[in-house]
Amino acid sequence: MTRMPGCMLALLVVAGLWGCSDGPVCGEFPLDDDQRLCVVETIDEMVAETYPFAEYKGVDLDEFSQELYTTLEADSDDSFLRAVNYSLRLLRDGHTRMERRALQEPGVAAVEVRRVGGDVLVVSADEEWTGLIGEKVVAIDGIDAHAALAEADVWVEGGIDGEVALRGPQLALAGEAGTMLELEMEGGQVVEMVRSSMFDEPTIRRYGDDIGYLHLDTFGFIDDIERIDRALNEVMDTKGLIVDLRSNGGGYPSVVEGLFGRLISEDKPPFDMVDIDGNLHRQLKVSPRGEIYDGEVVLLSNRGTYSASNYFAHRLVYHDRGVIIGERTGGGAAAPAYSKQLVPGIWFQVSTYVVTTPEGDHSESGISPTIEVDVENGPDVDEGAAGGLTVTGDPVMDRALHYLEAIQ
Repeated sequence: MTRMPGCMLALLVVAGLWGCSDGPVCGEFPLDDDQRLCVVETIDEMVAETYPFAEYKGVDLDEFSQELYTTLEADSDDSFLRAVNYSLRLLRDGHTRMERRALQEPGVAAVEVRRVGGDVLVVSADEEWTGLIGEKVVAIDGIDAHAALAEADVWVEGGIDGEVALRGPQLALAGEAGTMLELEMEGGQVVEMVRSSMFDEPTIRRYGDDIGYLHLDTFGFIDDIERIDRALNEVMDTKGLIVDLRSNGGGYPSVVEGLFGRLISEDKPPFDMVDIDGNLHRQLKVSPRGEIYDGEVVLLSNRGTYSASNYFAHRLVYHDRGVIIGERTGGGAAAPAYSKQLVPGIWFQVSTYVVTTPEGDHSESGISPTIEVDVENGPDVDEGAAGGLTVTGDPVMDRALHYLEAIQ
C-alpha cells in the first residue's frame, strides 16, 4: 500500500499557505486561558483570510467571530472544543471543520443509516444486507441510535495520516477495520456485521452479461488509481457501467481524474482552482489514459457524495459523459488547506480555493441527479422501463439497472 503521510485534504493537497505542522500550535492539555485563546484566534484568522463562500452562502463572518469567542467561557477542555466545533456550523461548509485523527485502518459498514422523521432508518445497503433497507435502528453498538448520530455529528474522524474523513451517519457506524458492528433493530432483532477496510479492493461485479458495477468508498488513497484500474479492467466488455459513489467523502483529485480518464477519448477543458479574490491558483486537467471504456455510464449519488466524488459528478455532467441517479450530491467545490494541529489530536482545516468550470461555475451546493430516487420511500421506475420493479432491493441500484436495461 502506497501511502502519502500528513497534509491530506478532503479534495486535494494544497501547499504553500500554512503548510503542515508536526505538533500542536496551541499547546498541550489541560488548556489554560492563553492556549484556548490561541485556538480561537487561529481559527478566526484562517477563516477571515481564506474562506471563499461567505457571500455565496450569506454568512456573516462577524457573527461567526462573536460566537467563536464566546466558547472561551466553557468549563472544561472537552466542552470548549465541542463549542468551538459547533460554532463552525455558522459557516455551512463541510470542508471547514475540526477533525480527530484516531483510526489506524478505517473500517466502514455495509449499510447506511439516516434520520427520517423521528426514526433512524437503514436507507441503503450492500448486496448481502438489502433486506434491512427501510428498517428502524434503535441502537448502534449498544448506544441509542439518535445519541450515536448526535455524537458523530460533532466530529469528523480521519485515518492516522488523514487520508480518510468519516463524519455524520457514516462515522456513527465506522470503526477499525475487521471489528464487529452491532445494530439493534426495532422489535429486538440484533444484526452483526464486520466493518470492511477502506484499503480493500473496490467492489466490482456484473449484472447479467452487459452491466458492470464499480463501488468506491473513497478516493482517499494514493494508489487508488491502480486498484480502480484492476477493477475496471474486469468489466470493459460491458455496455453499461454503474459507478457507485454513495457516501464517498472524497480524496485525491488525481484519482478522480485517473478514473475519468478511462471514460473519455479526448482531452477535456480544465477546471480552475481560484482563491477568495478570484485569482487562479492552478488548473485541474483530465485526459484519456489506458484502455477507454465507451459504454453508458451511470453514477449513483447521495448526500454523502462529497468533495472529490462531487468533483467526479461535476465532470460527468459537464462533459455529458453519463447520468446521475439517486439524490443530489453533497457538494464540496472547495480545496481546503489542511494545515494546523491546534492541540494534540485535533486538527483544523478551512476552505481555501474554489474549483470552477471554465465558465466560472462551481458545485459547492451539490449537483442535481438526472433521475431522482426517493431513498426513504422506495423506487420510482418509469412505466416504460424494462424488467420488474425490484431487482436488488436497493431502490437507487434498481433504478440504475432499469435505466440501463431500457436503453440497451
